[in-house]
Amino acid sequence: MKRQPQQRIALRLAIALATAGMASNLYAQGVDLAGRPLAEVRVEGLKQVPEQLVKNQVRLNKGDPYDAKLVDEDIVRITHLGRFSAVRARVEPRADGSLVLIYALTEPPLINDVQVVGNKELDDQDLLKAAILRAGDPVDPFLIDRGIIEIKKAYEKEGYFTTEVTVDKPLLDESGVLLYRVREGPRVRIRDLRFEGNTAFTGDQLASKLRSETYLFIFRKGELNREQLDGDVARIRDFYRERGYLDAQVGRRIDLAPEQRNAIVVFVVEEGKQYTVDQVKIEGNQLFGRDQILEAMPLKVGDIFAADRMRKTQEALDDLYGKLGFTDSRITVERIFHENEPKVDLIVRVNEGLPHTVGQVTVRGNQLTQDKVILRQTRGMLPDRRYDRQGMQKTEQRLKESSLFSDAKITLLGSPEDEVRDALIEVKEQSTGSLSFGAGISSDAGVIGAIELNQRNFDIADWPDSAGEFFSGRAFRGAGQSFTLSLQPGDQTSRYSVSLREPYLLDSSLFLDTNLFFFTRERDVYNEERFGGSVGIGQRFGDVWSFSIRGRAEYVNIDNIEPQAPVDVFDVRGGSTITSIGPTLVRNTTDSRLFPTVGSNWEVGLSKALSPGDYDFWKFSSDYRKFWTVDEDFFGRRTVLSIRNEIGYIFDAGFESADPGNPGHRDNAPVFERFYAGGHRSFRGFAYRGAGPTGIRHDTLPVQRYGDQPVGGQWMFLLGAEYNFPVFQEVLRGVVFTDTGTVLSDVGFDNYRVSVGAGIRLKLPFFGQAPFALDFAVPLIKEKLDDTRIFSFDVAIPFR
Repeated sequence: MKRQPQQRIALRLAIALATAGMASNLYAQGVDLAGRPLAEVRVEGLKQVPEQLVKNQVRLNKGDPYDAKLVDEDIVRITHLGRFSAVRARVEPRADGSLVLIYALTEPPLINDVQVVGNKELDDQDLLKAAILRAGDPVDPFLIDRGIIEIKKAYEKEGYFTTEVTVDKPLLDESGVLLYRVREGPRVRIRDLRFEGNTAFTGDQLASKLRSETYLFIFRKGELNREQLDGDVARIRDFYRERGYLDAQVGRRIDLAPEQRNAIVVFVVEEGKQYTVDQVKIEGNQLFGRDQILEAMPLKVGDIFAADRMRKTQEALDDLYGKLGFTDSRITVERIFHENEPKVDLIVRVNEGLPHTVGQVTVRGNQLTQDKVILRQTRGMLPDRRYDRQGMQKTEQRLKESSLFSDAKITLLGSPEDEVRDALIEVKEQSTGSLSFGAGISSDAGVIGAIELNQRNFDIADWPDSAGEFFSGRAFRGAGQSFTLSLQPGDQTSRYSVSLREPYLLDSSLFLDTNLFFFTRERDVYNEERFGGSVGIGQRFGDVWSFSIRGRAEYVNIDNIEPQAPVDVFDVRGGSTITSIGPTLVRNTTDSRLFPTVGSNWEVGLSKALSPGDYDFWKFSSDYRKFWTVDEDFFGRRTVLSIRNEIGYIFDAGFESADPGNPGHRDNAPVFERFYAGGHRSFRGFAYRGAGPTGIRHDTLPVQRYGDQPVGGQWMFLLGAEYNFPVFQEVLRGVVFTDTGTVLSDVGFDNYRVSVGAGIRLKLPFFGQAPFALDFAVPLIKEKLDDTRIFSFDVAIPFR
């Protein structure tokens, strides 16, 4: 730290000495001194600096011939030590013709201490760090003034824009103490954000790109932050340039109120003209014709020259050739600007190279994971087929997102002139097993604890050869299976389960899911217990479609029923068994499992409850979700619009016995199998299961009065939309939504409910992938007996 200010002193002094023509002092006598012998080389003026330190910089010694150029260079070398305020050289001739070379040095006063007073909002340590100079450094007016600037910047970063900083110069001269006196002033808040000079875009459009925000009591601090304002200027400028205003310039000014506590920030915009594409030239293409290339380009003649379209054009052309095995093609899109008008010519230069066929694919870096687990994730790399560059990129993405590897890279081996090229897949394994402890709280399920043992790279056939192999975690690993043991006790809901998933059964496109569980729930007027399991086997058809058949068997016990419970609950009191089997069809084109931004996911299923269970009915369900990216900011954060539609219907849900000889076998769906709506994950604005039919109170029979307890329905239709947008970095997002729908005893749209609301999604890295979700919703249309809830939330906190 000390050398930095000294070097700056040296640099400035060296420049000053060089421009002052100091070498002229060496010719005071008007006599040519070149070549005369030096009888002595002497240093004068030293008090604190060791003489040897200076002489180490001097290259002329006693007996050497005098060289004025070397003396000038030595002056600069001594100055670069940063220990002197002045460096001069002179010569004194002797009678015998020899010379005495004298370096006259002036040492500046040193700083004995650096202090700061008057600060309350910022601590001494932060301000002294900003002050640059330290005890023992030379007194340098330039760096002292720089310290004042840096201290002010530290305050401005915290919103104190009127802070004044001065230096006690008499104290510095008398005792060598550098004392910065601070008068902080009030913290400045932003009361308004305005724009000047904008005509192409409205102030609201530009304001959506700002991170600075106005003050709003409790909810927004509205602090004035210079760095954030500078970032806002850059974001607005990028917003214009991405939309064709390539000459756009943006500045800002701060208008302080007289009391200096409030400010208006004004962004001053010079839009310039919007550039368009005038013509497109294509050079070097042989495989594809001009029309084919133009068709593949998102950026066309007459379009606004936007940066995002330019980027997409480059990607589209790379994919055009890459799909046919031209992995080494080089395509560049150059811009030629017209001199007198806002137009751009594009020149597409194509260096096609040669197409390549897939040879041998080798895997490296996997110590525990089997090669086949990696190879089955490959796309666009089938042996003896042309490479697909987009498929190779997708392969890397699939491997990175598989949770088995922290990194993956594909390299083509051989020469670009080879027709057949081998591929090397390098992976970096990461820990796939975890024992986690956590807790969660939800407006739907109460407080829940969690202990979970998870192995995402399980191998049920890899039994340990020794106890050491088991405890070191090298057993039961490597086949890409997923094993989970979960214990989740709670105050209202508890669930205990063990599951195993084989994604590639017998190394085929078949998959197998198995699950065993025990579930308890303390509902408002009764308790529900479930014990059972399920087995599902399915087939994947590429990366989009899959089909499966799942069977399940459960024992359900309903007890502790209170007198006011619905009749439907008393109808199923005690224990009963339900078994079912049915197919499920899934179509998934989304780009992410955790936060989809494009594509859709549709899952439709049909199941039949049958013997040996106690019930006999059909159950249909459909869950469709669609995602659109409506905006992407400079940092790659996307704003996403999504819709969801859930449909459910239970067939033959009457109340007559399906088998008159077996009155215990019923063709109606029991209360614990029906459809419900309401709650944070279902229908916001309503309590858990709070939007739907309520049952007849058992304690009012035979009068049959309806109570407020839900009994579910045979028909469900839910339709909702959500607008999800970034607020702060990748940590905080906001949502605006509407939920609508109904639950009835038969198909229809009576008693249709509507709610609207807003919320936040908080994602902290050390809290795992699932974000905290907090929503406020207001029912606009509801029924008399509905159970509403304005605030709903879902928070999970892991402890590891």
